[in-house]
Amino acid sequence: MKRLLPVVPLLLWCQACDRAPARIDFQPPGYVLSSSEVALKPRVFTQGGDVLEDARPTLSVAPADLAVVTAASGLRCLRSGDGTLSVTAGPVSRSEPLRCRLVETLRAPSALRLIIPNAPVVAEVSARDASGAVLHDVPVTLASSNPAIFRVEAGALAPVSVGTANLEVSAGDRTDTTPVTVVRKLKAEPLLLNDGARTSWSLPQGHYEIEAQVRSADGSTHGITLSWVGGSNCQDAGEAQKLRSQCTIDNTGSVILENPTTFGLGPAADGVVAMYEVP
Repeated sequence: MKRLLPVVPLLLWCQACDRAPARIDFQPPGYVLSSSEVALKPRVFTQGGDVLEDARPTLSVAPADLAVVTAASGLRCLRSGDGTLSVTAGPVSRSEPLRCRLVETLRAPSALRLIIPNAPVVAEVSARDASGAVLHDVPVTLASSNPAIFRVEAGALAPVSVGTANLEVSAGDRTDTTPVTVVRKLKAEPLLLNDGARTSWSLPQGHYEIEAQVRSADGSTHGITLSWVGGSNCQDAGEAQKLRSQCTIDNTGSVILENPTTFGLGPAADGVVAMYEVP
């Protein structure tokens, strides 16, 4: 029996070794985009891979004003910035980068207009912190409220069909929307109207918009006029060098552009005209 006595303390010491913390496991938070609590739930393992259920790992953040540790073994960011998160259990410690990016506002256009068949348009959107600084490394998610009107493709907005929908912008716990109008270009060509001359286009039933911009050959403010035929809610336009007008053609109709005559002595109007099908 005396020969067995030295073995007993050795066995007890080995059992104590097997209960010693050897590894800490938790999911690094990566980028934290809001001031809401982030649950970490660190777990402590022995060398043999057993979980130490009674382990109480401690968490710390540097710098201290970047984030606070919560009672539920999580953290909450206080401001935007970079730091280090450390978790310690006995002699074992693990540190990971902590990147707090508190999104306070989203910057997006107030409205967008897409033209078929033009190429997709990149929407200028950004996430910003409380100071208004752009958070360049924060991903901003874009989505279409109706992909039948426009789609989001690799961060750009691709027009699909004439109509209206919303661009939904989100980052962290912030969301915003931008109305998007999709139109179809029907005509885009040079426009030259001599004094008293006119041009017109016949139109089937539908909703239309026309834009025209001219300059006077003599450098004066002399312009052109616009009128609709066979429509409702139409916006005729008096003489101007820049015109934009919409009309709903009920059945069939037309639009007329005219250079008002000055007894045959007026200047020519030279420019461009574009017509669109609109919602």
